[in-house]
Amino acid sequence: MEYQLIRSRRKSISLQINDNCELVVRAPMKASKAYIDAFVQKNEPWVRRHMPAAKARKERNDALTPERLAALTEQARQQIPPRVAYYAARMGVEPTGIKITAARKRFGSCSGRNSLCFSCLLMLYPPEAIDCVVVHELAHIRYHNHSAAFYAFIDRFMPDYREREKLLRSDVESCG
Repeated sequence: MEYQLIRSRRKSISLQINDNCELVVRAPMKASKAYIDAFVQKNEPWVRRHMPAAKARKERNDALTPERLAALTEQARQQIPPRVAYYAARMGVEPTGIKITAARKRFGSCSGRNSLCFSCLLMLYPPEAIDCVVVHELAHIRYHNHSAAFYAFIDRFMPDYREREKLLRSDVESCG
């Protein structure tokens, strides 16, 4: 199996599939080529399992023209703030701001100052998935981590959170 090797002063070895659907191996400086090859071979099932989703993501991202991104951004500006207001009131939290971006690697984030950021690409997913991200980021206002308490807090307001979260991992039917 072909891969790109990046050596650094790290202690462990890892695999990732980059944005161009290439396998990247990150390894310690002193790891032997034989050890790295064996690691890649051992993890071949992982690569085969994750490569189709990576290719689908690449195709989806390649199809996003600037015009389509602008339309998704506008749609997100219309739809996400009311969802944030609805769930924030139910959860007893208040974000300091809401920003819509064209982030391709994460659906949302919460800053240390409780400002929320959402990707316009959420508009490619069903409303249940969008609400899942909204609740997740709002929960970070109370818990700035992914502790058991964080997930218990989410479960109080969205008992089917785990099922909704799976929608974010599935391929979007179309982005056109």
